[in-house]
Amino acid sequence: MSKFNFDKETTREGTYSIQYEGTEPLFGRTGLAPFWIADMDIETPEAITEAMKKRLDNGIFGYTIWKNSKFYGPVKQWWKSRYDVDLTDDMITYAPSVLYTVSEAVRLHSDKGDGVILNMPTYNAFLKVLKGNDRKVVPCSLIEEDNEYAFDFEHFEELCRAPENKVFVHCNPHNPTGKVWSREDLQKMKDICLRNDVFFISDEIHMDFVRPKEKFVSMAELMDEGDPIIVTTGLGKTFNLASIPHSYFITKNKELRNKIVYEYDHRYNVGTANSLVLAAIDAAYTDCGEWVDELNDHLEGNFDYIEEYINEHLSEYLSFKKPESTYLAWISFEKCGIEDAEMHKALVDLGGIAVSPGHIYDIADNGRFRMNVASSRMRIESGMERIHKTIEKLKEDGRI
Repeated sequence: MSKFNFDKETTREGTYSIQYEGTEPLFGRTGLAPFWIADMDIETPEAITEAMKKRLDNGIFGYTIWKNSKFYGPVKQWWKSRYDVDLTDDMITYAPSVLYTVSEAVRLHSDKGDGVILNMPTYNAFLKVLKGNDRKVVPCSLIEEDNEYAFDFEHFEELCRAPENKVFVHCNPHNPTGKVWSREDLQKMKDICLRNDVFFISDEIHMDFVRPKEKFVSMAELMDEGDPIIVTTGLGKTFNLASIPHSYFITKNKELRNKIVYEYDHRYNVGTANSLVLAAIDAAYTDCGEWVDELNDHLEGNFDYIEEYINEHLSEYLSFKKPESTYLAWISFEKCGIEDAEMHKALVDLGGIAVSPGHIYDIADNGRFRMNVASSRMRIESGMERIHKTIEKLKEDGRI
């Protein structure tokens, strides 16, 4: 019997939610059911909201020290208890956001015009960040067969040998595919980067959604002293706190840590810790492990439903395999024989559903869309009915 109700009806009315108030401007139509942006229609755990309320009750929110046991202690406890990773205080550093850390590491280890290696498909914000920093996107496409993804080590090593390619930005677990990388794969990636003097950035924001959690291997576990490697993560995805910017990074490279801290303290002056986030970290990593476990059970059930629904009703047109992590379904419509733009327009115009077009996660069309399943089962059922409706109308029109 579940202790937490993840099927509870929620509302975001009056909260300026991008998922709801931002859908019409982006998709150009009213009344769409939004399943596109990666936050959850699930309330943040009560332990966290109560901790933040208690902090609010103090009524004073001046400059706050993050270098204290209430920050280090919960982070170390979480990593040890869930992933059997031993961290020390000097490995962990508070930072303004995951993407800030990615950007700063890229800037510190490459120059304008240099290449940064990304797997394709890739988290779309990486593409935006590299463009904004005048870096060249160097694609290293994953090998895909029957909705299974593998790393192309031969091509990757070839790219790393090119002297103009200075950085590898990795997603572990992978967004949008949900792939969880094995220890052997991660070690091979690290070894190739070290041999070729390529800096390794590992974005592990989806780490707490690996099912089962024992399958997750962090690059933090494979680091040696001084390695040119950084891991960045935070609470934003796991505990639905995306609107309270924060992150932390892990490295055993003291020179790198000091450079990043210098940059955000002296160049940008964005190093002030968020006092509500510090309260949230303490509560989340101390009291919410059971909540995360039950959330993952709920997400697995939603993925089971989607897989069964497609197999029963839409297998002629769609294909899907449950991801090993994340709350994002990566669904293929390649069987439809329809162009990406036409399918995505149909989902909006015929189905009344807003999902993320697959092409925004790639440098080319890929015959897929990404659907957020972090909500109640009832809402997932409604979403699948809208997708089914889209396919039926396309069939009626003779377009598939």
